[in-house]
Amino acid sequence: MVDQLKKDLGRFRGAIPLIPRGVQCYFGEEVNRRRRVEAILAAIARNWGFHEIILPFFDYLEDFVYGLGSQLGDRVYRFLDKDGSLLALRPDLTTLVAKTVATRMTDHPIPVQLFYSGEVFRQERAGAGKQKEFYQIGLESMGVSDIWADIEIILIAIDCLLHLGVEEFKIALGNVGLFNGIVSGLDVSHEKLQALRDAVDHRDSSRLETEVADLRLSDEKKSFLVELPQLTGGREVVERAIVSVRNPRSRRSLRELSEIHSVVESLGLERFLTLDLGEVRGLDYYTGMVFKIYSSSGGFELGGGGRYDDLLAKFGWNLPSVGFSFTLDHVLPLIGETGNLEIPACPGEPRVLRTDGVASQEIFTNAWRLRREGNCIQLGVRS
Repeated sequence: MVDQLKKDLGRFRGAIPLIPRGVQCYFGEEVNRRRRVEAILAAIARNWGFHEIILPFFDYLEDFVYGLGSQLGDRVYRFLDKDGSLLALRPDLTTLVAKTVATRMTDHPIPVQLFYSGEVFRQERAGAGKQKEFYQIGLESMGVSDIWADIEIILIAIDCLLHLGVEEFKIALGNVGLFNGIVSGLDVSHEKLQALRDAVDHRDSSRLETEVADLRLSDEKKSFLVELPQLTGGREVVERAIVSVRNPRSRRSLRELSEIHSVVESLGLERFLTLDLGEVRGLDYYTGMVFKIYSSSGGFELGGGGRYDDLLAKFGWNLPSVGFSFTLDHVLPLIGETGNLEIPACPGEPRVLRTDGVASQEIFTNAWRLRREGNCIQLGVRS
């Protein structure tokens, strides 16, 4: 039987790909290049006070399905364990971090700040950059609802890219609370809300006009919803939007966007940031600020993240959280010779910067200066 199997494999070897489509294999200098970039990003995370966590490759399917949304949930690789449990290869790492923290780290001081790296797996039609396996590097800050945690996450992303010599990128920053606040009072079906969200997300003005036509909204608010995907730029888009919304959730979201932009601008980094009020779609667990990072040259997505205040509660510990990740395969083509890039050192214990009662601009003026000087820092440490 074994001999027959060898014959069959030999006969069909020419027709079978060496590895499945949509997965990758690295060797030689490419391995060294990837490992160096990983080491650099890990060092930057440590220098902002984050600690590494190593995560399992698979978990129970039900733990992933919550919050991913049907679009991603349908692309999960799932399989049946011998005990009858339905398992899945990880399509997302944030959910695994959230579950681990909520179930195994309840005695850990707040905030819980962790970084990670590893493959994620999603069923995709291979081709045109659609990989089934790709490598993420990211971090999560858990236990802080204050806006300084959101700002910290964005600045770490900028710090990482600048250290890698990548300067042609844009962060498209939105807040799902803006859209959710507008539609929260509407007596419409879940399917209708999804259709509205899809139309905004795809910048489809004609479809959006059709979807809002039968909503119980004033003509002014309908016009604002149709205009939403085009509201991109600086703080002027917030000023335009805030006169058109009255609900507290949307107005709070706009104020948060304005504060984040002000801090980034005060640090001279506003060239990397674009406010995008049409940035309303991502993983379903996002509750506030959301952002995507794009290459200015190719326009493809380098990474992204946002705030997710309800995810950990699903696993038993209600902690507000925010985080982001890079897709390493998308970042690497933008980097020159990695041998010229230094792995940042962290001299001594971190400099602790208190955040209680301190304005965001003051916090990050000090934090960014200290990081530029090569210091390791820790924000918001409290028992």
